[in-house]
Amino acid sequence: MKLKRDMVAGLVFSTIGLGALAIALGYPFGSTLNMGPGYFPTLVSGLIVVLGIALTIRELRAGNGALLTDIAWRPLAIIIAAVAGFAILIQHGGLIPAVCFLTAVGWYADPRRSLRALPVQLVIGILVPILIFRIGLNMPIPLWRF
Repeated sequence: MKLKRDMVAGLVFSTIGLGALAIALGYPFGSTLNMGPGYFPTLVSGLIVVLGIALTIRELRAGNGALLTDIAWRPLAIIIAAVAGFAILIQHGGLIPAVCFLTAVGWYADPRRSLRALPVQLVIGILVPILIFRIGLNMPIPLWRF
């Protein structure tokens, strides 16, 4: 049996989800109206486990997915670099430079990228986190630190 990407991804999701679930169950769960610190991590890790199992079962039934060796390494490396740069810039530069870096570098991972779409992605990428985290959740995330 040849390893397929979706099967391996499903097994990885399931493993990570089970590990996170084991950690999350060590915290008080609470209730829906009075959530404890383990409530959200337990739900999210449970969903990750379900996603991993569904992905694995789907690949086992279909069996026609791409092989594990058919990985697009260039886009994978670009996305990893974009996320790593975001993690560094969010601490040292603020939300706006981090999102701009993530969007601009991640844009290169798409082989069908369009230069006209990049400004729209940048504007949406900046506005959505500001609306959710700064305005909606009132979190003190700095927008700019330079």
